[in-house]
Amino acid sequence: MTSSHPSGTPEMALPVPVGAGPKWERWALGMILVLAAAAGFNHVHTNTIFGQDFGLHEGATEEILKNASHWFPQDFTNRPMIYWLGVAGHWLTHGKATYEVAGTLCVLLNTLALFFLHACTRRFIQSPWLRISALAFVAFLPTTLVTTVVYAGDAVGQLPFALSIWALLLSLEATTTRRSAGYAVVAAFGLCLGNFSRFPFIVLPLAVLVVLILTWRAGRLAGRRALLIGLLALVAPILTSAWIHRQATLQLQGLEERHTHDWNGTGEMTWRYLLLPLKSDVRIFDAPSYWDRVPNGDDFVLSQEHNYSYPALLHLGIYTDVLDYADDGQLDNGKPRPEPQKTLCRWSVRVGVVTSLGLLFSVLALVVRSVAVLRTRRDGPTTGALLWGMMALAWFLPIVLAFPYVHFVYESGYFLTRLILPALWGFGVVMFAEADLWLAHRPRWLPILVAVLVLAQAAMHLRSVWY
Repeated sequence: MTSSHPSGTPEMALPVPVGAGPKWERWALGMILVLAAAAGFNHVHTNTIFGQDFGLHEGATEEILKNASHWFPQDFTNRPMIYWLGVAGHWLTHGKATYEVAGTLCVLLNTLALFFLHACTRRFIQSPWLRISALAFVAFLPTTLVTTVVYAGDAVGQLPFALSIWALLLSLEATTTRRSAGYAVVAAFGLCLGNFSRFPFIVLPLAVLVVLILTWRAGRLAGRRALLIGLLALVAPILTSAWIHRQATLQLQGLEERHTHDWNGTGEMTWRYLLLPLKSDVRIFDAPSYWDRVPNGDDFVLSQEHNYSYPALLHLGIYTDVLDYADDGQLDNGKPRPEPQKTLCRWSVRVGVVTSLGLLFSVLALVVRSVAVLRTRRDGPTTGALLWGMMALAWFLPIVLAFPYVHFVYESGYFLTRLILPALWGFGVVMFAEADLWLAHRPRWLPILVAVLVLAQAAMHLRSVWY
């Protein structure tokens, strides 16, 4: 397949065979995965598992232990997979280390998710330096390191997300119909599994449909093959979503709704604050935590309405542990960050401006090229970048665009990046795929320089949440 280079000259974007790449890349992959797992085990040790709404999730786990059919402790957005891991922890330790074992299992699942992410990038990012950069960037984001350990539903969505994308990519690029069908079934399994982990999986079939249309429109996929993949990969997840929703409706019948919307707007996070930065957002570079209070007041600075725009809070959440759960979870009672973590958090937010702008530019470029495919049948983005980007947007947009209609967006921390972590992984992959296009015909030392800078940034992120 071919893709358009930013200079306007076409370049080949052939898939890199799985297992290909220099030997040093395989060593680097192993080291990153081991270090990511070690960071996760350390966070289990430092009580990061006891994070947001732990009491709710503990109660739900105990309820499932009493009655295995009680999957929904609050509403149909709380899915049962995390509680099943808690049940496994209870059985394995006879209740002595229930949540520590569950946290350890989450670390292992997310390490496997990172492996699938890297396996995907080998198909469409040509530079091994940029493939390793993509993996390190995603793996060591503070929001990744913390969210994937906290005992909550946000910890278990990454594996089915990455697995389904990996399988869809191989299905789209398979040379035979039989192999394509087989990988489509694996993708369906990933999407079905995802429905038991996180609510946004109900939207992802729409993203898959968009990818099928765009790849067919670009001439990479025959119509019959696209229809086959669509049927095999989408029917089961859609039926699973409907069945889970039915189960939730029956279980929660007669109970008070916990999450409500005001479709006239709540007046809390308005469209102005959702979309446009404020001049006063420069305060975000001091890396405030959720527990910092307004001067001479009792309110928390991040929970106060109209104090920061969403772009600023999003940037803060990507590069810092906003709730400071890496240090003893919620058991620390909101004590201030110690050094050197406090200083490293500030520098993470400041240096992260470069990669945040890169994320924004890359996603916009992906959208523009995708629209161009529909209009002109140009080849557009590589299939891998298209998959990761569209799946990420399908996760991100429904959550974020609902903020103006959701009560307590600031106070309850709905702006926290734990809710959109799979989308951030996708945006990160898209950014390095875009960098691969830009650097393809430029000096070979440039990807190496990018990798060195990204690895330095990743090291700073890791140390900022290591206690």
